[in-house]
Formats: sequence, C-alpha cells, structure tokens
Amino acid sequence: MYLNRKINSPKYAGSGPLALHNLTREFLFLSQNARTRHAAESCIDVLRAANALLGYDCYSWQNTDASHSTFQDMKCSSSHTLVLSGGIFEPWVLDAAERTAARECLRNAARVCTIGSAVFVPLNAGILKTQKVAVHSQFRKAVLENGYVSDFVEETRYHSSSLSSAISPAAAIEMMIDIVRELDGEFIANALRAQLGLSNENLDVRSREHCHFKRLAEGHPVVGEALDIMLDHLEDTLTVGQIAEIMCVSPRRLERSFGEKLNQSPLQVYRSLRLEQAEQLLKQTDLPISEISIACGFSNVTLLSKWYTQKFGMQPSIARKSAYRGKCAA
Repeated sequence: MYLNRKINSPKYAGSGPLALHNLTREFLFLSQNARTRHAAESCIDVLRAANALLGYDCYSWQNTDASHSTFQDMKCSSSHTLVLSGGIFEPWVLDAAERTAARECLRNAARVCTIGSAVFVPLNAGILKTQKVAVHSQFRKAVLENGYVSDFVEETRYHSSSLSSAISPAAAIEMMIDIVRELDGEFIANALRAQLGLSNENLDVRSREHCHFKRLAEGHPVVGEALDIMLDHLEDTLTVGQIAEIMCVSPRRLERSFGEKLNQSPLQVYRSLRLEQAEQLLKQTDLPISEISIACGFSNVTLLSKWYTQKFGMQPSIARKSAYRGKCAA
C-alpha cells in the first residue's frame, strides 16, 4: 500500500528518521552502467574529502560498474556498505541469475545504499517489502507495478535500519554525508558540506590540517582561536608569545591547552599548517621554491626542505617534479 505522506526527520532535515545502525567504513560501489558511474564517483569524493579532513584514510572503497562486474563477482561481507549507483531515466533490471546473486550479496552487506534506479535491485531481489524508501517520481509507478508493498517517503533521501536510499545522484551526496555524520560527528559533516560547496556556512576549510586540529580541539576556545590566528599568519611565523598576546592569555596557558587537546605544542601545530601550505603551493603553482619558503614562514629553502622531508617523506624539489611540470620543475 502506498501512503503519500511526509516523514520529518528529528535530526536531519530531509533525511527521514535516522536508523543508521549497521555502519562500516569499507564501501563497495556497483553502478548500473558506465553512464551512472558518475554518481558513485561523487559519493567517493565525499569519502575522499572525509579522509582528508580527518587526517588519515579511515574510509576505503572499491568501484566498478555492471559492464565490467556483476553481483556474482562481488565479494560482499558484513564488513561492507554496498552502494548501488543508478540514474533517473531507466530502471535497473535484473535477470533471474542476477536476482539470485544480488539477493545473496545484499543480505551479506552490513548496509545497502541505493541511488535512483538502483531501488529496483533490492525490489527485484525480493528483500524490499517492508522498509520505507525514497523513490524518484520517475520510478514510482514502475515500483508499484513491481509489487512494492511498503510506503514511499516524500524525501530526497531516507535511512532505515539497514537500507539507505537517495532518489538521485545529487541526493546521494547528502546521503553519504549523513553516514559520515553518524560515524565522525557533526563538525566533520559540516566541514564536508562546506568543502563540497553545499553550504554557505562560515566554516573555514582552506586547510585540511586546520580542520583536523579544530575537530580534535572539540570547541576549546583557546585552541580554536589560536588555530585561526595561525592560519591567518602562515607567512609571518608568530612566536608563541605573540599569539598569546593577541589572544590576551599567557603563553603557559596556550602551551598547556595545546598539549591537553592536541598532544602537540603550538609551534609543532603551526609548522604543520605552514608545511601544508607549502605542499599546496608546490603542487598548484609555479612559484620558485625559494619564494614558497618565505611565503610559508621558513627563512630559507634548507629549513623548508628539512621539515618538509620529515613530514612528507620527500624533498620539496621531488614533490614539485612529481606533481607539477612547470618552469620550476627542473
């Protein structure tokens, strides 16, 4: 029976009631065809950005489409979130052999996410009979004709106990952010939305390191303000005393706060921010390395090379050659 009613989320606008219990950080993506693979790539961008903001590769993924792989080829287990990527123009139809393999694959997964026409996969596999789901208007009649007996929701995305659904590739990005939010918190979710251009909120995402340290600071006012000052003065190389003076706190309090929240000294954190800036300039500009050194608060190339090699495992000149083939590459 189809119930045309709106279900409001108590937690996230437009997401449906959150029941995100079976969550993993390992994702398997299977697209309906090559034309719908862009939806999977957009979702992977969310995971890639989350890894960058968190400061380590906690999310992993494999990506293929039905023209290269089938459900019989999928090695899906309870450690995986299975994301089925469809479009908004044609249903994802399975033959008898595929239905059997799909049923096993979907039942093995810790969680299944459907995008657009991928809603037909669990439906055809016979495991979508009682769960609410978000369905694109293009497919509602077809879904009903295929014997769907639960109710749709008037939302662009929806999460039930073991199934997440998004009506389209665009809605899938927000669906993925919902999952990251449940695993890594509101701060990272908001940073993701800003990083991906989905929000106009005043959240500074100029620096992945800055965002990572802000998250670790957990709203600590002293650490948070100091991080903002450091980011705004990467070229100036302020001393701990100067930063503390700007903030009207004692250097000792600043040192203690950083040790408690970040387990690093202010100078170590400041240097990490400046080295990240150096990495970006090396890879994205043709500025001479000597100018990059000054722009990032290092008095000379030798000093930059020392700390850059310690952090990234290669000299700045090698990083430049591997990432940017400009006039200063040699």
